[in-house]
Amino acid sequence: MHPPTRRAIHRRLIRQAVLLFVVWPGFFLAIALAAASDAEQFIPILVRGVFVTPVLLPLNLWGAVTALRMHRTLSAHPWRLVKCEVVVPGTHGWRPREYDPATAREARVPAILSIGREVLTSTPFKRHVSVRLDHVWCAGPPGPGAVVSEPGGARPFRLALRKDLTASTTRADAT
Repeated sequence: MHPPTRRAIHRRLIRQAVLLFVVWPGFFLAIALAAASDAEQFIPILVRGVFVTPVLLPLNLWGAVTALRMHRTLSAHPWRLVKCEVVVPGTHGWRPREYDPATAREARVPAILSIGREVLTSTPFKRHVSVRLDHVWCAGPPGPGAVVSEPGGARPFRLALRKDLTASTTRADAT
C-alpha cells in the first residue's frame, strides 16, 4: 500500500478504535460514577446519555465499518489512474469559486464525480476535491464501493451512487 495512504487509513482506524474502546466505556463509567455519588446529578446526566448514545454510537460504528471496508479494498487492489469529471450541480446552489491569487487557494467543490456513465459521490462524509480534477487514483472496480483519492493517495474516500443526479442524467440521455 502507498505510504501516505497507509498512514491515512491507519489514523482513521486508530481514531475509530479509540472512540469505541476508550471514549464510550469512559462515558458509561462517568454515568455510573455519577449515579453512585449523587442521585440529584444523576438524572440530568442520565437524560443526556439517553439522548446522545442512540445517535452517536451508531455513527461511530458506521465510521468504523467504513474504515475497515476501505482498508480491505486498499489491501486487495492497487491504486490506478482513472479518468473522471467533477460534476458541479447547479440545482444545489454550488458555484465554484475562481482561483484567488491573494490567498493562493484553489477552488474546491463537493466530491461529485462522473466516472464512465455513473455519477458518484463520497461516502460516508462529504469530501471536497479540486475543480480542475480530471483523473483520480482508484482502488477496486470504478463505481460504487471503490476507494478513490486525488493523486497522491493521502485522503482516500469511498464512492456511492448519487441517485438524484444519476436519474436526471439518465433522463437527459434518453431524450
